[in-house]
Amino acid sequence: MRKFCEKIFKACIFQGMYNACVKAPLSLVMSSSLDTCIEALRVLARSSELEATRLMTAELRIKEFLAPAASSSTALRASLEQLNNAVVLEAELRPREASFWQAISDFIAQRLAMLNFD
Repeated sequence: MRKFCEKIFKACIFQGMYNACVKAPLSLVMSSSLDTCIEALRVLARSSELEATRLMTAELRIKEFLAPAASSSTALRASLEQLNNAVVLEAELRPREASFWQAISDFIAQRLAMLNFD
């Protein structure tokens, strides 16, 4: 499990998105963090780990992506919708990984539904 998490971390670091965008406009930061999140999810989708392990790790990556928007329900909703659009596109581009992307989409839908109750 540790090696698997290290591979995900290295994939995210390889992107170099965070450090490049620290002083960039918020929209650019959100776009870059979305790219980083989607890249981490792609690595998970292709992984040979058990699906339950991959999904648990995916939820952590998604929560990290959402953390900057957590203080505003409007920003959180926008981030979730942006992420869901990217996930739908990934599912279309990678039909072999459809079950993984569907599970991610379901998780996002649950988070959006929770926002509707707040």
